[in-house]
Amino acid sequence: MKVLIAIHGFPPTHYAGSERAAERVALWLVSQGIHVEVFTCENLYDPNTHVETRTENGIIIHRLNYDIKNGDYFQNLYDDPRVGAAFQQVVGQGGFDIVHVVSGYLVGPQIIRIAKAHNIPVVITLTEFWFMCYRLNLLNAHTEMCVGPETDEKCTRCIAEEKRRYRLASQNLPALSDAFWKVANSTFARDDVLAVKNRRETLSESLQQVDLVICPSRFIISKFAEFGYDTSRFVQVRHGLKPPPTSIPVRDYSRVSAGLTLGYTGQLKPHKGIDLLVDAAIDLLNQGYQLTLNLWGDSEGKKAYAEALQEKTKPYPSIRWRGKYGQDQLPDVLAELDALVVPSRWYENSPSVILEAHTYGMPVITTNLGGMKELVQHEVNGLLFEVNDSKDLQNQIKRMMDDPALLARLAAGIPAMPTVDDELGSILKYYQQLTQPT
Repeated sequence: MKVLIAIHGFPPTHYAGSERAAERVALWLVSQGIHVEVFTCENLYDPNTHVETRTENGIIIHRLNYDIKNGDYFQNLYDDPRVGAAFQQVVGQGGFDIVHVVSGYLVGPQIIRIAKAHNIPVVITLTEFWFMCYRLNLLNAHTEMCVGPETDEKCTRCIAEEKRRYRLASQNLPALSDAFWKVANSTFARDDVLAVKNRRETLSESLQQVDLVICPSRFIISKFAEFGYDTSRFVQVRHGLKPPPTSIPVRDYSRVSAGLTLGYTGQLKPHKGIDLLVDAAIDLLNQGYQLTLNLWGDSEGKKAYAEALQEKTKPYPSIRWRGKYGQDQLPDVLAELDALVVPSRWYENSPSVILEAHTYGMPVITTNLGGMKELVQHEVNGLLFEVNDSKDLQNQIKRMMDDPALLARLAAGIPAMPTVDDELGSILKYYQQLTQPT
């Protein structure tokens, strides 16, 4: 079997959640003796469009370099012909049995269209909401949750409010801003509304052509169904992780009464809600609680947000900014903690950080929202707090500090986590079903 994985970025140069998921699939398939190639975007601002191909870790990787801003930038983000032309060259080399798209951001429609023209079955793993949301995560320009793409006019306004002048008007003069957009969407913004409509139709039509849609959570399936997508070809396959390299020591939670150590691991960006955790920790420290907070992550792209929080925490030496970490450091990162906090203010799909914590036997406090509450059952294997409610988060942390036995009960309630073999063994079976002659 020959599998071609398509993803908007690939390690080591691109290393967020979707990219790591694609890498996990690729490496596992190679370990099973399957021929794997990857098609990915590398440099989006290179004036010289070209593909660099080389072999890394047993995987042939085709990295496309091009200038995404050359032409219609809005369309290029979801349906750039240069992506299609480069992918056509790779597919033209022949022999692929499956094309597996991860996320679909930047690459989706072109790749799906070309693969189907070559009669190659297409699988896609949805890691976020790109096919229905320009901003990927169903958060508007004010970092507020959006229920979904109810109208093209609503989405047009959301995109426009990425610009400061529209965003400030919406924040400071909401009634006037509402009136403005009622007029704008039917007059000078009509072309923008049409562009959003074209995007929606193009992405929806391409998703309909996919043979199998893999979803790491039930929530993402329900959200697509809510907005009229045919989910008959959607299946849930939970992300799997490598087992810990050594046996997990039993944590001594009796010492928590003398001080609790919490942690955060992930991107340092507003939609991840780190400010909620920082505010909760500061309030608890001001009340005299003995609390240590380790914050691990990368602020790339949102440095001002992270820097403002770092400045705010300067008077509190027990709030520690630890920087980036690699997967090989994960056991040591988690070994320092009593519990992990995942305070995201967006729906999240199936956060790997929760799965990682549970794999290491660690309870999690997280938002009562989306895919997070699928993984964390309140008072069974963790605690839930209401979205954007720093006080509720603070109360859940206090419960752990006031009742050390609670942590031990939550740790005992953590179920066995799916492994990489569980996840990818299931996906391989789907590949085999799709490639069997009819």
